[in-house]
Amino acid sequence: MSDKVKLARYRNTSYFVGYTGDGGLKQFTWSGSKNGKAEIKEVPRDVVDWLTMNSVCFDKGELVIVDEGDSTREIKESIVDAEAYTNNTHTKEEITKMIKTGNIAQMKSKLEKITVDSEKQFVIDVASEFSDDIPAGKLKALAEWMGVEDPSLLFD
Repeated sequence: MSDKVKLARYRNTSYFVGYTGDGGLKQFTWSGSKNGKAEIKEVPRDVVDWLTMNSVCFDKGELVIVDEGDSTREIKESIVDAEAYTNNTHTKEEITKMIKTGNIAQMKSKLEKITVDSEKQFVIDVASEFSDDIPAGKLKALAEWMGVEDPSLLFD
């Protein structure tokens, strides 16, 4: 039996994988994070290898490799765009910290590294939960980052 690897879905939307690597079709569905808790599923290593070669789910941060060990380090090293993977996989707690702590320049610097639209939307979804507590300058920076002229429209 092959090794198992834990994959998490940090974003609050669902994600589906149709694995066809062994001649049959196996389906895996992550319903998304709820209340900041990521949904984690164990999948066979063969599925992870197949995803690495046949999809961009890791490059785009759609799924995140949770385990830390020699085998998962090897998987992470095989990701084509490891920098994009790192920059587009944030937990709810990381996003909250990014927005609430530090100054506007630090927040902008971190936001500029995010390149995937679904990760950007996840940032806005998380920020909407405490939008009344975000200083006006940071709200304006978030709106500019999302291409919205009026910060009051950001969370509509």
